[in-house]
Amino acid sequence: MAHRAKRLTTEVGFPIGCIGVTLGNEVVLGGGGGAGRSGVKNKLAVYSIDSAGLELKKVSEAILSSEEDAPTCLAVHPSEKVVISSINTSKDAIQKGNNNNCRVFELSKKNVKAKGKAAKTICSTSDYDYQKCIAIDALGKLVAGGSTDGTLAVVQYPSLRQAFPYVEAAGEVNDVDFNASGKWLAVATDSELKVVSTKDGSLVQNIDGPHTASGQPAVFRFAKFGAGNKSKLKNGTELRNVLYTVLNTKSRKLAYIAMWDTKQWSRIATRPVCQSAITTFALSPSGKLLAVATASLQIAICDAHTLKVLLRIPAAHSFAITALAFDRDDKYLISGSADETCQVLKLPETWPNALDGVVDLVMANLQAVIIAIVLLIAILAALVVRS
Repeated sequence: MAHRAKRLTTEVGFPIGCIGVTLGNEVVLGGGGGAGRSGVKNKLAVYSIDSAGLELKKVSEAILSSEEDAPTCLAVHPSEKVVISSINTSKDAIQKGNNNNCRVFELSKKNVKAKGKAAKTICSTSDYDYQKCIAIDALGKLVAGGSTDGTLAVVQYPSLRQAFPYVEAAGEVNDVDFNASGKWLAVATDSELKVVSTKDGSLVQNIDGPHTASGQPAVFRFAKFGAGNKSKLKNGTELRNVLYTVLNTKSRKLAYIAMWDTKQWSRIATRPVCQSAITTFALSPSGKLLAVATASLQIAICDAHTLKVLLRIPAAHSFAITALAFDRDDKYLISGSADETCQVLKLPETWPNALDGVVDLVMANLQAVIIAIVLLIAILAALVVRS
C-alpha cells in the first residue's frame, strides 16, 4: 500500500521543527537555523495545500531574529487565527533569567506578526534548555509547555499569566496534552507519566516504570488523549476516555503504542508498531487515526481503535522527521524534516486489508527478507550436498 499512496514533497528552505494546522486547513511551519550565523533564517511560515497536486503554496511568513533560537514547538488556537510558539531569546537574556520564550503570533493573508507580550515558561538559565512540547486546551483558555529542564508551565490565554506554579517532572518533559474536557493534563517523561488537574496542578494519576506487555523496560515518549464524539472501542470505552502512550524500548529496537482507560486507569492494549524508536506522534482531529515517524525515517499510520498499522511509508524523508500533523478533515498527513522539506500525504479513502498490511511489512523490511531467503537457500543447498 505504501507505494500507492499519493504524496508530494516541497522544499521550504529551512529545517522544520514544528507543524500546526489552522481551522482553514492552512499549514504552519516553524523552524530555522537557530541562534548564530548559520545563514539559515528562523521562520514561522504559513502555506496552503493545493488539493490537486498536493503542493504547498506560501501564504505569509515571519522572519525571526537570528540572535534568538528557532521555534521549537507551536500550537494553533482552536478558534482564533493565532499560533502560540516557544522561541528562546538570546543567550545573554536567558542567562539573566529573562527568557520570555512563550509568544503569540497573529496569522493573516498578508503576514505573521507578534501579538501582545511574550511570557517566560522555562525556569532554566541555560541556553541549552528549551521548551520541547506545547498544547492548548479545546476552549483555547490554557496553554501548557514542557521543557528539557524538567518543568511544566501552564499559562492562561490571552494574558499568558501562570495558571498555577511550575510543576516539577521526573526529568525532561517529552510531551503534554489536555483531555477533551480540559480538566486534566498529561505530562510524559522517560520514566513517568503524570496526569495533573488543570485547576491547580495537583496530581490526578501517576504511572511509573514504563514497560511493554511482556515486561521489557521502556520509556514514555509521547502521551495523547483520544478524541471524537461518542466513538467507542469494542469494549465500550469511548475514545475521548482513552490515553495513548508511545513506548520506546530502551534498546530503541522496538516501539509500541499502549492504550489506557482513564476511567479505571488500566491498560487496555499494547501493540508493537515499529522496529525503530518513534520520534514523532500525531492524533487526527476525528480521533480515528494515529501517525508516527521513526528514527529509521519511516512513517506509519494506525487505526486508533485497534492500533493496527494501516499504512507504512519507508524512507519518507532523507533526514530526521521532526513533526507530523493531520489536516482538520483527516484528508492529509503533513510531515516536516530537518532536511528542509515538508511532505503532504493524501490519505486513502479506504484502508488496506490484512494481506496489504503483510505486504507493507515485507516491503519495509525488504533487505532483511532477501538476506533471510538467500541464507535459507544456502542452508538447503548444503544439506542436499551432504546427503
